[in-house]
Parts: sequence; structure tokens; C-alpha cells
Amino acid sequence: MKKHIIFTIALTCLLALSGCNNRNMDYIIENEPSITGIVKEVRDKSILIYIETDAYPYGADCDVSLDVENTDSYTDVSVGDEVVVYYDGYIAESDPLQINTVYAITLRTPAKDGSEWAVIPMVMIDGKLYYDTGKESSMDGRCGVMDGEITSTVDGSETPTVDNQSNFGTGFGYQYGADDTIEIFMNEKWIVYEHRAGDGSQVRFADRWVDKGSLSEETLEWLSWFHSLPEEEQLTVSAIPSDLLDSSGISAMEDAEATAG
Repeated sequence: MKKHIIFTIALTCLLALSGCNNRNMDYIIENEPSITGIVKEVRDKSILIYIETDAYPYGADCDVSLDVENTDSYTDVSVGDEVVVYYDGYIAESDPLQINTVYAITLRTPAKDGSEWAVIPMVMIDGKLYYDTGKESSMDGRCGVMDGEITSTVDGSETPTVDNQSNFGTGFGYQYGADDTIEIFMNEKWIVYEHRAGDGSQVRFADRWVDKGSLSEETLEWLSWFHSLPEEEQLTVSAIPSDLLDSSGISAMEDAEATAG
């Protein structure tokens, strides 16, 4: 009788463990914490997403593991996809942030094609637009006095039009950096913004975002055609418009590789 009871308990535990490892999508969506983000990079074993939450109101990059519990998850992701990640509720405070225990991933909004554009975080100072580089400053021995402060803001989909105006909020102090950059203090970090031509409109090319204003109308039409191709066909395309190569930085990479070789 005791053996029978022990066997029954053991079997129940095994079934319970099995159930935890094969939970259906509805159960996970209903019961587990989640976070929504835009895919910035697709890697071998993870994806890099851009998130905005109460904890990270001004945005942050987060590396999300593709070792996902639910096998019906959306893991064939593309740059620009908006995805929902269901996880154990723990985000590692590294750079970038990390989510290592992932229960499921679902697609919320598919990536827009290359003919669409997006506006990145930016600020206008001294009549010039400075764009978010996503990089934290490495400057040491910083002066404690701010050179200015962001005092007005527009919607995140719009472009600032007056000095000390951003499209991501107000109340942030800034200092002038090297090489025509502005360093803005937010979330206890100094984030680098750089000046470059254009109005902040960007188009996607593979895993990169490129200033729309730097491309010709013919190149924009080529991009629309390129993103209409299946991914395997995109990889066979060798003739890429020269202005797209220059703006995406691919030409510089090729020159560096040729010099190194």
C-alpha cells in the first residue's frame, strides 16, 4: 500500500513538472509578466529589443533569450517587429538589460516595409538637431554645471522645431560634448546625441536604420522592392545603391576590411 502511495505521489510530481514545461500559450499570457518592445537586432540565440516602461520611461535596450519555453512562440522575428515577451519578471541590470528566462514571445505588430519611416529620439539645440546614438558617454572628470536644459517637448512621432525642445520629454540637463555631440543626463546616465543632417526620418535596410533624407527617390523605391522579397532572396541581392551603402555605413566597413586584409 505504501509503495502504491509513493508511486502515485511520484507520478503526480512528474506530471506537474511536465505540465510546467509544456504550458499552453493562453495560460502563459494570462499568468506571466510581460514586456513589449521593438526588435533592433536579431542574433543567433537572442534578440535585442527597445523597451519603454515605467521603470525605463526614456527607453532602454534589452537582450532577450530565444531559449523559449513555449514552442509555439514567435521566434522567427525581423528587425522592426513589435513583440511581447512573457518572462519570469526579472530583468538583469546590465548594459544592455537582459531577460534570460523567457516563457513565450508573441508578435504584436509586424515590421513596416522599407517604404515606411520612423522618427528617432532627438533634440534641437542652437538651431541644430541632435539624434540619439543609443550610446552612454565614457567621459571622465565631468564638470558639474549644465550647459542647458530641455524645456519643451513634442510628440514622439514629431520633430522638434525650437531650441531646447525634444520629442522624448522635458527637464533633462545637457552638456556639450566632443565632435558636435550633446550629452544628456537621464536615468542617472549621460547619453550621447550627435548632430547630423536630416529631419529624423529613417528607413530600414536589413538590420539598420538609415536617414531618409540622405537617400534619393530611386533608392527609396529600390528599398521598397528589396523589402518585398523573401529573406533568402534578399541575401542574393548584390547591386545596392551607392547612397544606401554610404548612409548605412556598409561602404566604410568594406573599406576597413579591405585595408585590414
